[in-house]
Amino acid sequence: MFCDRAEIFVKAGNGGGGGLSFLHEKYREFGGPDGGDGGDGGNVIFRVDLSWNTLYYYKTNRKMAAQAGEMGKGRKKHGRNGDDLIVPVPIGTVVYNVETNEQIADLSVDGAEYVVAKGGEGGFGNAHFASSVRQTPKFAELGTPGEELTVRLELKLIADVGLVGLPNIGKSTFLSVVSSARPKIADYPFTTIIPNLGVVEGFGNNGFVIADMPGLIAGAAQGKGLGDEFLKHIERTRVIIHILNGTSDALEDDFDTINKELAEYSKDVATKPQILAVSQIDLLDDKQKAKVLKSAETIIKNHPKVFKFDKKPFLFSSITKIGVRELILEAGAELSRIPKKVEKKEVKVFTIADTRRSTFKVVPDGEDFIVTSERLEKFVQKTDFSNAHAVMRVYDIMTRMGVTKELTKKGAHFGTKIKILDKEVEFKG
Repeated sequence: MFCDRAEIFVKAGNGGGGGLSFLHEKYREFGGPDGGDGGDGGNVIFRVDLSWNTLYYYKTNRKMAAQAGEMGKGRKKHGRNGDDLIVPVPIGTVVYNVETNEQIADLSVDGAEYVVAKGGEGGFGNAHFASSVRQTPKFAELGTPGEELTVRLELKLIADVGLVGLPNIGKSTFLSVVSSARPKIADYPFTTIIPNLGVVEGFGNNGFVIADMPGLIAGAAQGKGLGDEFLKHIERTRVIIHILNGTSDALEDDFDTINKELAEYSKDVATKPQILAVSQIDLLDDKQKAKVLKSAETIIKNHPKVFKFDKKPFLFSSITKIGVRELILEAGAELSRIPKKVEKKEVKVFTIADTRRSTFKVVPDGEDFIVTSERLEKFVQKTDFSNAHAVMRVYDIMTRMGVTKELTKKGAHFGTKIKILDKEVEFKG
């Protein structure tokens, strides 16, 4: 079943805690700390899979969680890293953060992938903290939690040419004639309730993908009929074949109805190059054909912004095949004039922070103080606050960073509560 929109919750794996262990062997009574580091949590990665063409799976599978890292073990054994979770999506999937409505990723090329949620870091085992002044560290770090968020997936079909027009004018029949696609066809409005894709080949060009969009009606951009759900699929097309019904007595009004909806949905869509095609000419006599041709030529003359290349209408019949080949050749020719857009992806560069210049902020909170610092907060996330030795390490880090000195300047005294994230540390003076 076709589905082009879904919301799912993604959770990267938590990092594994470091091991708290001391070596105990025969003849080695004081073997020392040997707790290994915890493994990193797995990432949640969205990846284009060409075998997928719908988001329907995520209508019932709405939670995606990567594997957590394992805890460090004795004998300095590193915990196993959690496996990444690969989430397959169809090409053309756009990922949004539901909370902020921010676009996270646009997976519009074969092989594209994006880390949507990053796994937590594994904590250091107590073997990591052994030194000449701390020979028996009785603490280890916790792993940090993996990122989690709710995302909205929207599928925007990847097609070169889009078919638009009023309902029940023969778009699906045309698609079935020029490609191997077999859309549902019947003699009533809104036969097409999902977009259909077909590959056009064998007409003397390199071939291209064509999409039949559900029929539009007046008010589609505001939610009437089916148009508001599927107008977005036209965004990625390079050329629009605008089909009018040759038996209609109001060709210009029909054309204006569709173009108005395109313009209200998106200015970019409204200015895409169009080819004007009039269907069902097998039902017209020569006099009627001449009248239709004149009306179509007038439409093109009055709309130079959308008819940018070969400024002539195409009259065709999907039943008799008259004019079909010429229309397809023109679509191929127009595509050759419009290069595919290569979207520039922002490349994020991650650098290691200079810990000697760690920044922090100290803000009074009544008689207490709130400290914010990206570096310090990371240490707090990894600290087991039920272990007094681990808490003391946080205080040592605050001292090395200059936080305790700043707290003294601002009036902190012995016993003052220092709040970092959701934890508290007592000021020692």
